[in-house]
Amino acid sequence: MHRLEERLAGWRASHSGLAAVIGWMLALAGFASFAFSMADGIARDGGLAYDFHAFWLAGRHVLSGEPLYAVGGIGDPGAFRYVPTFGILMAPLSLIPELPITWVYRAVAVLCLRYLVGSWRAVGWSLLFPPVSIELSALNVTLPIAAAGRWALRGDPPSAGTLPAASALKVGSVMLGAFVWFRRSQSRRYLVLGILGTAALLVVHVALDLGGWAAFLASLGQQAESINHAPYVGGQLLVLVPSTLGDFLLRLGIAGLLTVIAVRRGWGWLAFAAATLAVPTLWLARLAPLVAVPRLWYEERRASLPAGLPVDDAPG
Repeated sequence: MHRLEERLAGWRASHSGLAAVIGWMLALAGFASFAFSMADGIARDGGLAYDFHAFWLAGRHVLSGEPLYAVGGIGDPGAFRYVPTFGILMAPLSLIPELPITWVYRAVAVLCLRYLVGSWRAVGWSLLFPPVSIELSALNVTLPIAAAGRWALRGDPPSAGTLPAASALKVGSVMLGAFVWFRRSQSRRYLVLGILGTAALLVVHVALDLGGWAAFLASLGQQAESINHAPYVGGQLLVLVPSTLGDFLLRLGIAGLLTVIAVRRGWGWLAFAAATLAVPTLWLARLAPLVAVPRLWYEERRASLPAGLPVDDAPG
């Protein structure tokens, strides 16, 4: 019996080592794939980012007094569709030349990805998921907001206070806020403080720049009336129905239903996935946060098991 146990232990050790080698080989393949995908952009313009360019340009417009919003297509370069307060926050960063600050932000996005998946090996695996590479090339606010969502789900109660500000940029974070409210009672007061703080900031800004906010609302109306299958949007736009507004409302309804299920079952990972779905415009890169779902699922599964019961190794 003792010899059999030794053989089983040896078999497990050898296979664990082989799995680790294969895992790192896949991770290195992911890093190599991302480097290859970035090579053309670096050769062309040093690695400038499509979405971050709009943020940087918005900051420059704030400094120069130019309008933040203009009539344009949903996929036009430089189009800015966020609250004007975000443009003000970008103003100090826009004092730095665009290329270096783009790479600083790209490094921040990579660190957010590392936080979401839990290890550098898992980062390499994530880079094999095309939306992640696209997101790290275009550099929206997707990964930082996803990191804030994970922090609110898995961090200390005060971390929930970040969700209202995240919701002002990406409405999907409201799904996580609802989940935290019903399933993390110790976080409620911090969520309320976050709501009050974010609302106060926005109200003050509306009072100071009523025209800018009117232009923002008009830009949303113009975008809502556009058609998703217009030729300028490219193949990375994912839609359920052709209407921009209809597509968003449909996805918002589906995300809301998933959040109700998540609240009833205590599945934070499902609320996180719902938040990923409920973005105003679902480009392929917006699916990048889904790489965090396996880790969230594993952590919740482990936490639900009786103490001392063995569980499988964590993802990554």
